[in-house]
Amino acid sequence: MTNKQTRIARIRYNLEFAGYEAVVFISENGTDYTYPSFVTAPLDAEYALVMRSLTEAAYRKHRSDNPGLRSYLRRLTNTPFAPTHPPLAA
Repeated sequence: MTNKQTRIARIRYNLEFAGYEAVVFISENGTDYTYPSFVTAPLDAEYALVMRSLTEAAYRKHRSDNPGLRSYLRRLTNTPFAPTHPPLAA
């Protein structure tokens, strides 16, 4: 079973290409993937449509055999943040 979460950051409108671009983060089974995403849409497009389109474009890249530009970060699960020391003797 896969556990996926999606976040979208840095949404902006690109006037030169007449569309929205953003960085989309997909978390799946403890690994974070980052994809640049672009969709063509008018400046006054509905927010929900733009968000859904950006997410779908990132998922298409994520499922692809050749995703192109992406980065990923694998989280360590069993590593403590700080070492535990025995109590000091008085």
